[in-house]
This record gives sequence, C-alpha cells and structure tokens, in this order.
Amino acid sequence: MRAIRFLLRHRVTRWLRDPRWGTGTVAGQVVLVGLLLLLLAPLGLGSYMLGDVLRELYPEANALRLINGGMLYLVPALMASPTAWSPVAAGAWLATALLLTVVLASHGAILLHLLLGQRPRGFAGVIALVVGLFSVDATLGPDLFRAASRVILGRPLVGLACTAFLATGLHVGLLRAMQTRLEVDRRTTGRRDGPSWWEQALRRWAERTLPAGRLVALELRQIFRTRRMRGIALMGIICAVLFYGVGISELVLKGAIGVNGILYIVSFGIGWPSFTVGSVIYGISAGHVDGLFTRPHPFSEVVTAKLALLWTGLLPGTLLLPALAPWIRPDYAVFLLGCALYWWGVGTPAILYAGPRFRTPVDTAASSASMAMTESSRGLILLPIPFGLMVGTITAYATGGWLLVAAVLGGAGLAGLGVVAWTLRPFARQLNQHRHAMLEGFRENEPV
Repeated sequence: MRAIRFLLRHRVTRWLRDPRWGTGTVAGQVVLVGLLLLLLAPLGLGSYMLGDVLRELYPEANALRLINGGMLYLVPALMASPTAWSPVAAGAWLATALLLTVVLASHGAILLHLLLGQRPRGFAGVIALVVGLFSVDATLGPDLFRAASRVILGRPLVGLACTAFLATGLHVGLLRAMQTRLEVDRRTTGRRDGPSWWEQALRRWAERTLPAGRLVALELRQIFRTRRMRGIALMGIICAVLFYGVGISELVLKGAIGVNGILYIVSFGIGWPSFTVGSVIYGISAGHVDGLFTRPHPFSEVVTAKLALLWTGLLPGTLLLPALAPWIRPDYAVFLLGCALYWWGVGTPAILYAGPRFRTPVDTAASSASMAMTESSRGLILLPIPFGLMVGTITAYATGGWLLVAAVLGGAGLAGLGVVAWTLRPFARQLNQHRHAMLEGFRENEPV
C-alpha cells in the first residue's frame, strides 16, 4: 500500500507541475467543458421554450413561419420546429438543418483557416463582406436573410437541393485548397516575395515613433511573418469590429444604445485586439525568446516594447469613442471613458505582468485561427480582465450608478497609468525572475 500511495502522490505531483496544465489534463478539460456548458445552457433552454414563447408573444401568427424566418440567426432554434410535415418533408428539413449547422459550418471554418494561411488579406475581406452584408440587411431592412431562411427551411425539398448543391461546391473547393496547401513543389503556386508596403510602413512608423521602437518593429515583423500570430491578431480585430458594430447598430435601429451595446463595446470593442495578442505576446517561440533575451537590450526596454505594442492595439477602439459620445447619453459616454482608462491602465499592464508566467510556446505553423486561450491556461488566467468590466457594467445597470462605477474603473486606470509612467521596474523584475523558467518550458514544449 505504501508503494501505491507513493506512486499516486508522484503522479499527482507531476500532473500539477505539468506546464500544459490548462488543457493537457483532465482538470483543464473539465474546466473548459464547464465553461462551454455555461455558455450553451441559455441557448438550449431558449430553444426548448421557443415554441411556447412565440405562441405567447404572437398568438395569431404561424410559429413555424416565425422560426423558419429567423433560422439563420438562431441556429439552436433548428430543433425547436414542430413535427408539421410529411415524413419525406420532415426528413428533408432535418437534412437541411444538419447540412447548414454541421457540414457548411465546418467546411467554411476550414476554408477560412486555409485562406488565412495563404492570403490573409482575402481572409479579412471575406469576414468584412459577411459582416457588411448582415449589417446592411439589419440596418436598411431588405430582409434578405430572413427571406432566404424562409425559402430554404419553409420548403424542405427545395431547401435540401440548394443546401446540398452549396455543400458539394464547398467540399470541392476545400479539397482543391487542401491540395494546394499540401503541394510539395511550391514553384507552381504563388509565393509571397516579402512584406507588403503597408507592413513596411507600419514597421517604420513603430520604429521611429514608439518607445523602444526597434523592438516593437521586431514584434510586428514576427506577427506578420507567422500564420498563427496573423490569425490571432486578425481575429482580435474582427471581434472588436463586430462587437463595436453591434453597439452602433442598436444606435441606428433603436435611436439609442442599450446596456447590451455598452457591454459589448467595453468588454470586446475597445481592448480585444490587445487581449488576444497579449495572451501570447511572450509565447511566440523559443527561438524568438532566445534572440530577444540574448540581444543587448535591458529588460526595461523589452517590457516597454511589449507595452507599446499592446497600447497600439487599444488605439482604434479608444479613438472611436469621441465620435460615438455625442450620440449617446452623457452618463454612458463617461462610463465608456472610464472603461477605456481601465483597459489602458489596468488591463494592459495586467496582461504584461502575467505574460512571463506562461510556459507553452505558440505553434507558429498551426493553421487554426482560433485564439491561444483555447489551447492553454492563458485565457483562463487573463479572463478576469474583461470579466471585471462585465461586472462593472451589470452593477451600473442594476444600481443606476453609471458615473460612480465609471469613476471607480477610470480611477483605477489612471492609477495604473501613473504607476507605469513612474517606473517599469516591477515588470522588468518579473520578466527577469521568470526568464529561465520560460526558456526551459519553451524548449520542453516546442512544437515539432
């Protein structure tokens, strides 16, 4: 028994010391599954109660027509439609729903990932086109997507034919894209001859303008050259634009921004690019970290470069606030200002301080455009930063104390900015204390 106890204790100790503890163990998987269930539970409950809710709200309307009209917007409602057709039509409706939610979604995601690796600008263009179409449809009111949804799902046989044709074409396109990706002889495919003019201009601007500009330009060069970092940066920017657009669409459609729009802007619109890039800012690769630590730069300059890069990511979301302020309530405008200060003085320094504790490098050759928080404990450690803004927004809404909460968040941000402006020694000391463990962990977990 003593030998068994010793063996179990040894295994538990090794398990707890595993640098991939975030998702590489059972505990990490349980945490992620719990978070996923927490996010999906409202959708599941809403789908279960959707028919009763629609009958209460619209007693004389056709519930099936309402569901089909909003099917492309509310994917979980697919399974809430009553058993109202013949067996053939019901089977066609179910097949259409499965093609829409499984085949088209998965194939489209893989195609976007491949497009991101081969043509990043094309990836950004596709995302912008989709977001623009939905925005125009919601703002101008042509009702194209609802009409298409009613045709596809309201006429099951016609919808199945259209969806099957689209899925077949998407599958063929995916196979051709994968064949190009796996081509060994790259002479027949287009090559990227070097950085584009706008990349060079951005790096020159960073090198000449920002503090520790040469190191900032080095970080930007690393982001531009590696597919995974480009994906993380682009997804952060896209999420920021999308959630900012949600808030502005409320202003256009309803004439005022509600608490939901404020919540999206403060939690995602202002600081999400810096949050996504900051979660991997110390974890690009072991080779990059080796070069960074061996160069004759003091740690204070390294920290300054990281901070300048993260603050640059906050600029677009912050500069949009003055243009939005005249169109919203004064207390909302003050609250947005306080949240922006929170991102500058609390959120970004917290990301900078926590970065050296991460021990797993980012796989720069990976084709996935998902954020690094889905594969390590980084996201779980940094989640309190946007979570604090969510709690502040909910508290301000429940109590009506928008100005008071704005003063608390903004005061904390100003205090953080004062500390950072006064000295960067705590951040440099943190980096110095963890650099050996960082290098050791990176080498052990370097992707092959």
